[in-house]
Amino acid sequence: MRMKLKFIPLPKLTPRVDSDEVIRSLLKNISRPEGLIRQKRISDLRNVWFQHDGASSHKVSSVQQYIRDTFQQQVIGYGGCVEWPPRSPDLNPLDCLMWGCTKQRVYATPPPTLQELRSRITDACASLSPAMLYNVQRKVQSRVQSCIVAEGHQFEQDR
Repeated sequence: MRMKLKFIPLPKLTPRVDSDEVIRSLLKNISRPEGLIRQKRISDLRNVWFQHDGASSHKVSSVQQYIRDTFQQQVIGYGGCVEWPPRSPDLNPLDCLMWGCTKQRVYATPPPTLQELRSRITDACASLSPAMLYNVQRKVQSRVQSCIVAEGHQFEQDR
């Protein structure tokens, strides 16, 4: 299984660019007609949910409105129909497992350019073997079981 990475262009970052502009730019690139969401058939989107944590950039009213308009009732997190509890266990395989092993390769030395950063991310993701991805899947299943046993509460000690 090969992963296809999509780098989403952001507005030029200057001291005047605020977080809601960056988040709106990300969301619009994901959901515009040629974006990731619109490439799927409508019937395929019934099982697509937008999940985010309580980061302050996610709470900006214009961002909240855009998320609601795009994903309607399928939002997990602040302002969504399913809340994301504070200090909740991380069950996202990218956050809790995969990024840890890839970021060491990406940031072994500071990337000198944006192009080099993209190249390192692409190379790190391409180096993930099917066995590693299977292991991530098994670990996530184990984390879900631990979360169920803990009745949704934190089940790991702070690191």
